[in-house]
Amino acid sequence: MVKITFLGACREVGRSAVLIESKEGNKCLLDYGIRFKGEERLPNDVDTKNLDAIALSHCHIDHSGALSFLYKKKSIPLFTNPVSLAITKVLVKDMIKISNYPYPFGYRELNKLQQNSYFLNNGNRQKINNNFFITFFNAGHIPGSVSILVEVDNKKILYSGDINNQDTNLVKAADSLNFPELDALIMESTYALKKHPSRDEIERRFVENVLEIIENGGKVLIPAFGVARSQEALMILQKYNYDGKIFIDGMAKKICDIYLDYPESLRNAELFKKALKKAEFVSRKGRAAVKKSNAAIIAPSGMLKGGASINFVKSFLNDPSSAIYLVGYQVEGSPGRKLLENGIFEYKEKNRRTGITNDFKLKAKCDREYFDFSSHADNEHLYQYIKNLKFHGDSKNVFCIHGDEKATTTLAGKLTKKLYNSVAPEIGEIYRI
Repeated sequence: MVKITFLGACREVGRSAVLIESKEGNKCLLDYGIRFKGEERLPNDVDTKNLDAIALSHCHIDHSGALSFLYKKKSIPLFTNPVSLAITKVLVKDMIKISNYPYPFGYRELNKLQQNSYFLNNGNRQKINNNFFITFFNAGHIPGSVSILVEVDNKKILYSGDINNQDTNLVKAADSLNFPELDALIMESTYALKKHPSRDEIERRFVENVLEIIENGGKVLIPAFGVARSQEALMILQKYNYDGKIFIDGMAKKICDIYLDYPESLRNAELFKKALKKAEFVSRKGRAAVKKSNAAIIAPSGMLKGGASINFVKSFLNDPSSAIYLVGYQVEGSPGRKLLENGIFEYKEKNRRTGITNDFKLKAKCDREYFDFSSHADNEHLYQYIKNLKFHGDSKNVFCIHGDEKATTTLAGKLTKKLYNSVAPEIGEIYRI
């Protein structure tokens, strides 16, 4: 029987890691990420004996952040694609640089990871060992994101990774109609309890709000995740022919350059290039002038927890003619969430290198709003994705992970009522199929 061990992302979002083991003891690891809170940031330990391969679903730190740890003492083939590897390097380097948490790895291990990386095109079947194969499929989440089909001991297991089965401006939607008959599905559950608003409607309203602020002489700060969300916001403005000034700052600049290097990862590379031509990258020295500009400024971090956006936020908060428009999910307790709920912005950060503390609390005079440009499937689309899949015989095994406890258990419970053999595993649990 095939053994599936859940090492992370169980009833939580963070530290995704799933180990698949054949009856002969050969292993393949799917993701190995971190979480950003708590004492235990890494997934459960994995025995690297007979670990024949690691497969990465995408670059986000909750899926890739702890991979370097596995290269402290061993060289293991990592299957990924060029854009995911390039961005993983940027994100992990940044994490090591700015984190106060003592991660048990560093740049040396990250370099070793890169040296052991192999690129796998979507749709190409890769042999891992005897009767052990993996195949990548578009996941529709961000550029480079994949779902992973594992074939082992004549069983077929689909690891969804993070999926979106609706088109975005950056990537084509995931399609679950073309998979072979499955024996098990390992499914993300991030938004199992939420319905996203109409994408077209929210895009139009976002652009209308930006235009109104700009036309009235104000400026708009768009705090956005450096990977994908910043570029998505830029493309939405281009799509609706916004012709005002646009500035891009922080890590978003690096990611834009990487996307230009790998245009095949984008849904519409020409639209992206056209959008970038209208935007200006901001240097540190140029920020003072940009603050005074009648413009839209796209800058990480998406939750206003740090990054380039903090260099602008004070000037926006004090300006009734300007706006802060958040375009990514705001975790409870984050500065962005508090700004939306209370109209108060609180921020405290101590730079571990300089020792300088940035500490302030301001009441917002500017307009502020949240626009839901999620790159995850919502409840309706998760169910549609699963419904489109075919299962072998009565083996409709579904493991609901990558969501909080309520999301994962609710999704598992509803699927059980639809006659799926579904569970929300806890960390460390082992299942056999």
